[in-house]
Amino acid sequence: MDLEIILVGIIVGIANFASRFGPLFVIQKSKKNQQARGATWLKIALGSIGIAAISSMLVVATLPPLIEAPNKSFAMLVGFVVLTGIYFKFKKIVLATLVAAISYGLVYTYLPL
Repeated sequence: MDLEIILVGIIVGIANFASRFGPLFVIQKSKKNQQARGATWLKIALGSIGIAAISSMLVVATLPPLIEAPNKSFAMLVGFVVLTGIYFKFKKIVLATLVAAISYGLVYTYLPL
């Protein structure tokens, strides 16, 4: 794997973590008059790590195919749209992933874009 792709994944992960953790940390710190119940900021940070890791893995997984075959970015777009649409419609990630993979494969194979 290229060093550039790894660096992009790290930067995206850090930026995503900061954008999710920062506002919640500031809100928690601004509520000083409430009773302290331990390290709430730690709970917020741990809750934000999962989303940041998934986002950075998505970027790292999609960059090499896009660099290798930029003319097939339409197939990737179709896959993401199908994944998002089916997930928000039915709230089933397995169904959404399978249908998105099939649609991506069909568009990638049969559409000459």
